[in-house]
Amino acid sequence: MTETPTASRSRRVPGRAEHSAVTRWTLGVSAVVAVIALWESLTRVGVVDPNVIPSAGAVLGAWGEAVSGANYWTDLWATLSGALAGLAIAVAIGSVASFLIGLIRSVEESTFFVIEFLKPIPPIALIPLGLLLWGPAPTMKISLVAFGALWPFLTQMLYGLRQTNGVALEMARSYRLGWYLTLKCVHLPSLTPFALTGARISASLAVIVAVVVELVGGAAGLGQTITVAQANGLLPVMYAYILTAGVLGMAINLIFRAAERSLLFWHPSQRSEAT
Repeated sequence: MTETPTASRSRRVPGRAEHSAVTRWTLGVSAVVAVIALWESLTRVGVVDPNVIPSAGAVLGAWGEAVSGANYWTDLWATLSGALAGLAIAVAIGSVASFLIGLIRSVEESTFFVIEFLKPIPPIALIPLGLLLWGPAPTMKISLVAFGALWPFLTQMLYGLRQTNGVALEMARSYRLGWYLTLKCVHLPSLTPFALTGARISASLAVIVAVVVELVGGAAGLGQTITVAQANGLLPVMYAYILTAGVLGMAINLIFRAAERSLLFWHPSQRSEAT
């Protein structure tokens, strides 16, 4: 019995995908190790001033010492909880607003100028207003995170609604499925990939806004500790917390990517990535 080329390729896909993932992780870890080694070498030979950028060993040592203390985890949780709370508010508001704007023409026309006016405003510019309203409290941080994370998610949701298959919508009208079944069977399958992409972008932005608000606005978290360490000349501690913020953002992005692969196993984009 002969085997078609298509069948042969489909049988080899899992092995190739697994090998590709291992290769990607190996190259990624190797690149990180190379950067750390280069960083350490440049500080040791004097190319980089250790009074401005401490050696990699000093920063990693300060990081390890910080991890063993309770204050580190308190700061990490303050930043993470603020980012996730703001993200949850942004997703809730964006989900409702996107359906109202995307499916009701009068709402879209009446909110167009308001959204286009608010979208370019950076959340950091609203820190003085937030301090006046709430002071350096978690409410201020969560509000600004929600404001900043709302727009990427809302934009992706609206784009997903507009990409809904017109033939499928006409068929739903012909069969008189009603708004609930049309939403469930037609809009949601088209919308889900865009919604997950928007949530992933908004999650990364939420961490950035949370840290910056802590840096500038004085809210508790990683950013506040970075500011205090810089003011006291504790540069290794400062860079250790900066690296923590980077690792936190990367971890959240990887979690959302894993969720996309799990929830969108049926989508062509995930199948093509696997092959």
